Amino acid sequence: MLASWVGDIIQSEGMDYPFRYIQPLLQKADFVFCNLEAPFTQHDAPFPKQFNFKVSPSLVEVLKAGNIQMVNLANNHIMDYGWDGVVETMATLNKAGIQYCGVGTNIQEARKPVILTINNIRIGFLCYSLTFPQQFWASDTSAGTCFPFQEFVYDDVRQLKKQVDWVMVSCHWGKELQELPQKYQIKLAHRFIDAGADFVFGHHPHVIQSVEFYKGKPIIYSLGNFVFSSYSENARWGMLVKVKLIANKQYHIWVYPINVYNKEVEFQPRILDGADREQFFRHLKEISRELNPQPFVISSDGKMETVINQNQQHKN
Repeated sequence: MLASWVGDIIQSEGMDYPFRYIQPLLQKADFVFCNLEAPFTQHDAPFPKQFNFKVSPSLVEVLKAGNIQMVNLANNHIMDYGWDGVVETMATLNKAGIQYCGVGTNIQEARKPVILTINNIRIGFLCYSLTFPQQFWASDTSAGTCFPFQEFVYDDVRQLKKQVDWVMVSCHWGKELQELPQKYQIKLAHRFIDAGADFVFGHHPHVIQSVEFYKGKPIIYSLGNFVFSSYSENARWGMLVKVKLIANKQYHIWVYPINVYNKEVEFQPRILDGADREQFFRHLKEISRELNPQPFVISSDGKMETVINQNQQHKN
């Protein structure tokens, strides 16, 4: 979320400013995906709500500097300046060559997946927002974000599964500043995986939430903040997640804990190390314990594995 303070700093310090401490990690990735919380627009007619954000379209260069190649637009701020603001955002992203998902002129368009081929692997993305205001949700006759209505959402996952090697689902959901997922998040994430999703990634609470391995597939209920224009005392940790997709439907997954407490890092996330890193991993495992019948382990480099996966690897 590049509005306000962070936008002002970037304009003076350079488009790569937010990533200078994590640039190697981002540049090594074949593909980087994140949630884009505010529209790239110059429109001046805000939606009547408490908080409205917008970002100068010139700051799309920040995404390019971070090797970010796709964004989720299904969230509770992308329509802060109406559908005109979203249209300008999409045009800005198109011009920059950045893919997006989760919005449309109607619900049929908003629910369409993005399908990419990366290193001969076909990956499909579906993006949803379960956050208010409800007026932002697309319908048969109105533009907006994609709410995952049960009338179509599981069938969409099943149909996408037939077209790709891996299905990724991105959800803007949950309660702000709450470290445990709500019951509806857990139920929905499980049903996504039952329908064929391979990974579920969440955002919105501003803090990290539990990680769950359900049927061997990871659910990251909340990544926490990343580059986010806020000096909140409550948003101090976030996490980057790296996934390596390998043959025979196998994968490896790593968590990179980051310091996003902007009174310390000034909108430049930094990888936690030493005692802070160990404390993060202990905390993540603690808030994840109830969701995982088989506990998962986190190695010193952040790689996560369930006990079952480890045993299977030894047998192989």
